[in-house]
Amino acid sequence: MAATTDLSYPQRNGDAYSFGVLGGVKLFGRAVVGITATKLAVPAGHVSAVRLMGLAEERVDNTSGADGDVKVHVKKGTFLIPLSATPTNIGAAVYASDDNTFTLTAGALLQIGTVDAVTAEGTWLKTL
Repeated sequence: MAATTDLSYPQRNGDAYSFGVLGGVKLFGRAVVGITATKLAVPAGHVSAVRLMGLAEERVDNTSGADGDVKVHVKKGTFLIPLSATPTNIGAAVYASDDNTFTLTAGALLQIGTVDAVTAEGTWLKTL
């Protein structure tokens, strides 16, 4: 329905989220984090991951806990990653086969973002 008055929606920067962690899982700081269909955090490449959300801000260990016993803070943004790319790859989709392995080849992998820049430092990933 079209607005008939001023609207008020909650707002945030949209670059940080928190998720409960799947039981039996450890996430490492700055590793790629996925989420399951039930919104629990798992490492990229985990069989239950349905989307990749960003990079973990810190290490979180829920290997002895139940689903959601601990939370992980996930950061979106632009990160220097270990990926060999050239300037012709800028804008290309980047996929993760695990929490620290990046590729430009999709296959059955989930997308984490795009190549934002290629500089003397290396390849910069911009998360989705």
